[in-house]
Amino acid sequence: MKISVIGLGFVGFPLYISILNISQRISSVVGLEEDSNNGRIKIKKILQTKKNYFNNKELDFLFNKNKKKINISSDYKNAVESDFIFICIPFHIDAKLKTNEKNYFLTIKKYYLAAKKNSIIILNSTLPPGYTSSLIAKFKKQNIFREDVGIVFSPERVEPGLNYLKSIVDSPRVFSSNSNDVISRKTKKLFSIIFNTRKFKLIEFKKYEEAELCKILENSYRASNIAFIEEWGVLAEKLEINIYSILNAIKQRETHSNIMKPGLGVGGYCLTKDPYFAKFSSINYLSKKIEFPFIDLSMKTNLRMHLRSISMLRSILKKSKIKKILIIGIAYTNNVDDLRNSRGIDLLKFIKTRGVLTHIYDEAVKQKKILGSIVINNLSKINNYDCIIFVNKNSAIKKINFKKIKRDITLLDLNNVLDEKEIDMLIDKTKNLTVLGRGDV
Repeated sequence: MKISVIGLGFVGFPLYISILNISQRISSVVGLEEDSNNGRIKIKKILQTKKNYFNNKELDFLFNKNKKKINISSDYKNAVESDFIFICIPFHIDAKLKTNEKNYFLTIKKYYLAAKKNSIIILNSTLPPGYTSSLIAKFKKQNIFREDVGIVFSPERVEPGLNYLKSIVDSPRVFSSNSNDVISRKTKKLFSIIFNTRKFKLIEFKKYEEAELCKILENSYRASNIAFIEEWGVLAEKLEINIYSILNAIKQRETHSNIMKPGLGVGGYCLTKDPYFAKFSSINYLSKKIEFPFIDLSMKTNLRMHLRSISMLRSILKKSKIKKILIIGIAYTNNVDDLRNSRGIDLLKFIKTRGVLTHIYDEAVKQKKILGSIVINNLSKINNYDCIIFVNKNSAIKKINFKKIKRDITLLDLNNVLDEKEIDMLIDKTKNLTVLGRGDV
């Protein structure tokens, strides 16, 4: 069995490495990037990295173990002998519903025409509901449709961070062959080899649109849940009460266990874009447009959420003589080297406008400097800073001895980073503590 993985980014390369580690029944795994300057730079970076490419313990173990077996290039012809071709390139969309649909289509078309007889192309991207069917319709319109090449849609479910590898291998998956029994059987066999389908359920949908909508609805629900809690955090602050103790009490009921907590804002790649796919589908694939007022409000709320934290910081900078700031955690979430749509970056940009010297501590981030700010590698001189801003929760928190924090330091927790015990200790130690969602502090 021969496999190709197209796109060696946050989704494709971890998938490639996980498959490369499998020896039974897989004779070849090829990784491919676009034939462009960016693609060649990415390939060069991978090949020149001697060890620990991912900054993730489990994935780096597989990378280091299989380094000599890595076979990657920018020549699409290297995929022509593959039985399965995973398409892991992103389908972008923004708030104005602008996409890279044209380039995405051209990439798939290139591999579709080059694929060998009886091979299967697996679309592993997040796509707007209706896209896969429209793709096939476009192939037919251009007279290039092939009966001898199958198309499957199975969205990625990647969760960067400590569970990066687990989210690929040990996680429930969905797919659709659009009710093609032959392609379905082959796909199930492949997935049983490369994913843990014995323990984690593999769900097959009859139509492409069902599998496409599954991913979009999942992320739209999460984005809306985050937006929902924002105004309640504001209310708790005005009432001078603790929103987190209230949420913990609500979570005692199983039906309410997934209620979110206030924070700096939604970041990353998926939650900031996926809900827009519903509107895109409505406009492009339905005969009559559907409105999505709830999604519109949620996305509008999430796009502005970080401005409240910036307003808090602006007020602090006006009142206090702060000359040096330390931001703990700069990535969009905990334990990831991913700055895409990070609200921590938005916060840093604001601080830059105030001319305050700022350093960053984030163990997962590889960069030495971000927007001109030095990324430090230890917290031994934490008391040299006038202000510490907690942006995300990583292992750095365990290294801080809060008992030795100086009394006049300003502390700002914007993402529920500090636990109850740490907050109680700091309340007794300093009057300069601000916690988002805690009106009682």
